[in-house]
Amino acid sequence: MNTQSLKANETLIIRLAVGLIFGLGIAWLIKSFDALEGKQIPLWAQVLTSTLILGAFIIWAGAGAMKRLSLAIWSVIALGLIALIAWNRAAHSLDANFNPFFLNLSFLIYPFLFISHELVSSADQAGKPIAPYALYFDEAWKRGVQLVLSGLFTILFWAILFLGAGLLGFIGFHWFKDLLMNAYFAWPVTGLAIAASVNLGDVQPKLMHNFRALVLGVLSWLLPVITVIGLLFAVSLCFSGLEPLWKTKAATASLLAGCVALVLLVNAAYQQGNEERSVHIVLRWSALIACGLLLVFAGLAAWSLWLRIDQYGLTPERTLALVGVTIAMLYGVGYAVAAVMPKDWLALLAPVNIALAFVVALICLCVLTPIADPYRLSASSQAARVDSGKVTPDKFDWRVLRFETGTYGLEELKRLSMSGNTTVKNAAAKALALKDTDRYSPLEGDILETRTPDPKQFIVSYPKGTTPPADFLTQSFSDNERLPDCASSGIKCYSALIDLNHDGVDEFALLENRHITIYIRENRWRLLAERYVSDETAAAFKIGQIGVARPSFDNLTIGNTYRGEIGDIRAKGSD
Repeated sequence: MNTQSLKANETLIIRLAVGLIFGLGIAWLIKSFDALEGKQIPLWAQVLTSTLILGAFIIWAGAGAMKRLSLAIWSVIALGLIALIAWNRAAHSLDANFNPFFLNLSFLIYPFLFISHELVSSADQAGKPIAPYALYFDEAWKRGVQLVLSGLFTILFWAILFLGAGLLGFIGFHWFKDLLMNAYFAWPVTGLAIAASVNLGDVQPKLMHNFRALVLGVLSWLLPVITVIGLLFAVSLCFSGLEPLWKTKAATASLLAGCVALVLLVNAAYQQGNEERSVHIVLRWSALIACGLLLVFAGLAAWSLWLRIDQYGLTPERTLALVGVTIAMLYGVGYAVAAVMPKDWLALLAPVNIALAFVVALICLCVLTPIADPYRLSASSQAARVDSGKVTPDKFDWRVLRFETGTYGLEELKRLSMSGNTTVKNAAAKALALKDTDRYSPLEGDILETRTPDPKQFIVSYPKGTTPPADFLTQSFSDNERLPDCASSGIKCYSALIDLNHDGVDEFALLENRHITIYIRENRWRLLAERYVSDETAAAFKIGQIGVARPSFDNLTIGNTYRGEIGDIRAKGSD
């Protein structure tokens, strides 16, 4: 009996029961948080909340596909893993703001749970550890589409409820709106809505199949588009070099996003290969080229990230980027090999996808647990930099250890504060004494990343024949001084020298697209103001139609607290 799958009515009952019971539990936890009145939420409550929220999706998905005993065992294991991951993040984080939806460093839990569940569920249905690729493909895409549709259904469900509450409110009945705002109603009802929508996807297989086919068809024909764009990008790099790419300071993230898109679209075009259907020649060649581009993008992302890590060491964000680069390189190598094999078109793609699914799940599990916690790895990396003398204490960013690497960073600071090196010891002790309010405040000795303008980037539109101030071109601007990107790379910066405060010293205005930044010369050039203008105004700036005009009326001041501009309402009334 336990080796059989659940019947349709049993599946629906279990899903609705999980939605109701887990929803009530979450509501009780949320209400108990309100009673704490700003105090730290207990560790057990954080772990339980996250476990209930994410665990419900595992049971909902598994109830429609897995055998009874397998579902029970996997549900217990999955809930345990979620609890472990939630505990690891909550126990080692210094952030007082509890986030049960894991929008911070633990966002990898989503792909981990999705991939792990599909591996377990498909193996259970196939009756063997490694299921056929067709089953993996069908189940993964079905669950992905089902998840999206469930989210849309729940959003529309709540939109209708609030519409009803609004209509009742118009005639003086506010009880329904108050009911919607009650946690003991909102969470269970949300759970029931998601459970019902997930079940609808199972009982309407034709609808799901047709929708999935539509999604795959649309995505597959985006592959030639991204392939052409990727080729243009790769060829352009041969002429421009890599320096403009590094200057964006977002090279790794952009390249990894490109890798994700390439993997998704290649699989949308491949689906289950030639055996399932005939594949258009355009898609076949696009997929082959895209597999090569994937390796190129992954290699560039790895190089970009290595330059940052070698210079500044690991941080939690760079550790996660390293995970992304590692996975991208594995996919890049696997897909490139599949593309050049002389067998059938991308014949190796299926075994590569299966193997990498297990590898990615394992990598995510390590990163989400103490095995390879980004906090721990980053704290060790940063401490080693100052310990080894690679960076001197006065140039080391102590805030990374104090604020950004959780309890592991604090432990390293305590260790360094007892160092035999007096300079390191004193600097670590000062970092330990920092308050939470010092987290984003500039500290003495901070080394900020800076940029120096490139003279070749400037076109002075007013006055004609002049050049940018020499001391502006040699000044290093930190990020908070908002030097526009056009001043160092990319499109040209149109500029103007104009005395706006009538002190005999020109201010310097820069135009990037429709964004104007104005700098004033004091002991150094500082940001004075920013403005966004229309396309027509930007065009006038570029041809030098620039001047100054005093206001028709002076500002009105009252006491020491009020200073206001006087607008002429006569002009508005005549419009």
